[in-house]
Amino acid sequence: SARIVGDVIGKYHPHGDFAVYNTIVRMAQNFAMRYVLIDGQGNFGSV
Repeated sequence: SARIVGDVIGKYHPHGDFAVYNTIVRMAQNFAMRYVLIDGQGNFGSV
């Protein structure tokens, strides 16, 4: 996840990493998105 965030920040979003981490967490939560886009491992939040 750190490598992915670093690539995204370096290429597309040079303003900080907080929004990128929030987006990754939302994409792993089945209650936040219609379709789960990534397979979260570890503590990606739950209800």
